[in-house]
Amino acid sequence: MNNEHSPAIDRDPNAAQPVLVLRASVRYLSMILGLLALFSVYLSLIALGQIETSRRTSGVGEGLFAIVFLGLIVYVVVNARNVDFTKPIMVIGPDGIIAQRLPKPIPWSMIERVDIPQSGQAEFIYVTVRKDADPEILGQLRKEQPVERTVAIPHRWVPGFSSSEVKDIVNHYFERSRQS
Repeated sequence: MNNEHSPAIDRDPNAAQPVLVLRASVRYLSMILGLLALFSVYLSLIALGQIETSRRTSGVGEGLFAIVFLGLIVYVVVNARNVDFTKPIMVIGPDGIIAQRLPKPIPWSMIERVDIPQSGQAEFIYVTVRKDADPEILGQLRKEQPVERTVAIPHRWVPGFSSSEVKDIVNHYFERSRQS
């Protein structure tokens, strides 16, 4: 796999095409869980009266928030159990998109459109699969994704690529499949 991208790749059809590999990070998961746990313990101590605040409170609100944060921890842990940290979450290459949660690869010819939001705050590229695509893939997308027939690809924090490069690569693959 080649993780380099340069403008020359787009012009030379014989050049090696970049492959984007998105991996799950145990370090980030641990940091998120640690912060949630720390905040939950802090709120619990306030609710129990072990830590005094500048204003007198009954502790009910803090206790409810502590329970909410414990619920978030359980939710994150349960969802993290579904991810295989030894394999990439998603691989985007010239042949299509391979995702850990999808039963089969999605070839670029099976993709109806690619939406690349121009907002600076947008964190995903949305790839919509055609209605006549493989029923197994469509069924899995209906279960997993908030928008039917859509795969969300994060374009930030892809190792070795800037956000704009990831957008350009995905758009390049899609446009190339439309021309074929």
